[in-house]
Amino acid sequence: MDTSTHIAMGFGLAGLSYLDPAVAANPNLANAVLIGTVIGSNAPDFDYIIKLLKGNGMYTEHHRGVSHSIPALFLWTAALSFLIYLPFSDISFFTLLCWTFAAVFLHIAFDIFNSYGTQAARPFTKKWLSLNFIPLFDPFIMALHIIGFILWMITFSPGFIFFYIYIILFIYLITRFILSRKAIRLAERLADLNGVYTIIPTQSLFHWDIVIETDTVFFVGMVHYRQQKLKVIHHFEKMNAEEAPVLMASKDQNVQHFLANSDHTHIIVQRTEHGFEVRWVDLRFRFKEDYPYMATVLLADNYEVISSHTGWIHKPKKKQEQMLKKTRSQSTTF
Repeated sequence: MDTSTHIAMGFGLAGLSYLDPAVAANPNLANAVLIGTVIGSNAPDFDYIIKLLKGNGMYTEHHRGVSHSIPALFLWTAALSFLIYLPFSDISFFTLLCWTFAAVFLHIAFDIFNSYGTQAARPFTKKWLSLNFIPLFDPFIMALHIIGFILWMITFSPGFIFFYIYIILFIYLITRFILSRKAIRLAERLADLNGVYTIIPTQSLFHWDIVIETDTVFFVGMVHYRQQKLKVIHHFEKMNAEEAPVLMASKDQNVQHFLANSDHTHIIVQRTEHGFEVRWVDLRFRFKEDYPYMATVLLADNYEVISSHTGWIHKPKKKQEQMLKKTRSQSTTF
């Protein structure tokens, strides 16, 4: 999820904690829990320091990695609870520990629910876990929290307010998960292709982005669940990964970082004035006609790397169109 949602959920958990009589009866404990849930709801993303120290490429590979793992869940909880406990007196450390744990746990869980995923099962596996049924920013989830905060200010009964809000949220999550599985089955039935189907949530319950990868082709489109339709927006023939510019560019460290946690990467090669530009574009993240999440490498004529970059790169629309139109077909509807 995005940072604003993690912050909102931190405050929401602090409100829910008032259901605990110990929290409701002790303002010091309530304040400590508030600090613990807000910071705990954001702690796993403190791996942003990797970007500052090691650069964007290393951050692209390791963001939501070790910091979202099983050991990190307990280390974040213990470290934050201990540090928060120090300046307070007459509070229950165990209560603080439990609510901080809940905040860290929910951060990691909600990150698994979206397309980017996490390595939450480390150290048992480094596989990226992603359930793909909640968008990175969900306006319904944010709206629920805003309503809760308003009611909190009016009624001063945050425990019961957020108890009912999180029941609604739980029902919403279950609904979204069920609809996402139905959308995949609909796409499989309509496309009738042998390949890998990956659903990508949008802010709508009934419109889902999708990528279908076969041995030779990528199909990118939308599943319209209510209309029972699959619309293929872009159709990309796979690039030969053995071509010299691709082979040489793939050795670049930024590209290797990018490929470590990217799926459905379409390769685009374009001749430039001084050599080649090679891109690996993650087709899961489409914004209208653009695919901004990529690794890009500039090569000289002798295939020496001039520069490279990875992450969210918004190229001028005209240049993006020039590169994409050579590798895609017109949209079709099943």
